Parts: sequence; structure tokens; C-alpha cells
Amino acid sequence: MKENIYTHDHFNTWQACKSRYYFKYIKKMGWPDFEGDYELGQNFHALIDYYLRGFQTDKFLEDASDELQAGWELIKNHPILDKNLIKTEWGFNSRIGNTSNWLTGRIDAIFYDKQRNKYIIADWKTGKYIPKSIEPNFQHKVYLYALYSSQKDLGLEFKAEELEFQYIKIRDTVSINTIEFSREKEAGYKDSFLSIIEKINAVKSFIKPDTCPINQCGFKNLCYQ
Repeated sequence: MKENIYTHDHFNTWQACKSRYYFKYIKKMGWPDFEGDYELGQNFHALIDYYLRGFQTDKFLEDASDELQAGWELIKNHPILDKNLIKTEWGFNSRIGNTSNWLTGRIDAIFYDKQRNKYIIADWKTGKYIPKSIEPNFQHKVYLYALYSSQKDLGLEFKAEELEFQYIKIRDTVSINTIEFSREKEAGYKDSFLSIIEKINAVKSFIKPDTCPINQCGFKNLCYQ
């Protein structure tokens, strides 16, 4: 059952349901985790990436859905896009401390806010889902830790306190939830990653929960058949 490469979804899935983790990451059984917003999100990410790379968006938008066009109207003049772009769609592989475990993922965009002296990890959210309780979610933890640890790969040098994560929800309006970073959080995040990895590797068999903790789960029939 041992693995050494993890995404934020590994950690979120483990925290949510051990049985779900078993089916998804041990048995490698694929199942869609979205509710109809996947195509919109994929197209929106591609559109913003296209724009940030300096290309004209007119052709992209000609045959776009009403939802995509509405989302673009909301974000195209937002101040976040005026920040200094460091990287768009940045894929990372970052080692967890001095261990043999690694984090992997892709950051939507990285900006630098000169006025505030802040590096910003921007994560575009167009679907219905944004973590209700943001702090326990592992996405920002993995991304913040990975960028801070791998900053030299981008030719950067900054302090932990000069980095933040922004969940940017684009639906009806633009709303932003910000997570600050620090050296204390860096240490805490690393400990939480390694603690979960240790628990995953220690499990010999997976036992289904008495009740399903996830309202909509593609593995429910397998778990409770």
C-alpha cells in the first residue's frame, strides 16, 4: 500500500473517508468526482491561461457557453489580473522535508503584488464547490508548502510571510478567501502530511464506516453492498 507521491486530494480523501481512499488510491478504481461543472471549469482555466499568456480571447469566446462568457465578464477586469504574473499553470514536484515522500500538483497562477510585497497563489473556482471550512482543506496547504519549498525552481526568493493562497470563486460575483502563510504553518503542514502518510502506510486492511460520511460518493454501492 505504500506510495511516495501525494496530491492534496490524497490527504482530503483520507480525512473524509478511509474506505473512499481505499477504493480510489489503493484499488485504483476511477470514479468521477464532479457534478456537471467539470467542463465549465476546464474551459475557464484554459481561457484564463490563454489570456495570461498574452493571447487574444475573442476567438476562444466565439463559441463559448453563456456561463463561460458570464464568468469571463466578472474576472477580466479584476485587480488580480493586473498583478505581476510569475507563472500560469505551474506543475510542481516538491519533496516533503528530507523524506522520500513528494507532493505533486498544478497551480493555476502565481502573481506578485508589488505594493503589498506578496506572492499570490491564485486558484480559480467556477463550480459550486469551495471548501465550506477552508482551513482544514489540504489544497492550499500542499500548494503553499510546495511553492515555498520550490521557489528557487522559479528563480524566486521570498520569506514564508510573503506568500499567500487565494481561493477565487467566480460565480455570480467574484469572491476571494485568503490563506496567509508562515514558517510555523510550513512546519505544521509538513507534520500533517507526514502524519497522514504514516497512518496510510500502517493500515493493513480497510474497514467500511458504520455510516457513509460523504453524501454523494460513487463508491457507496461497493462499500455497502
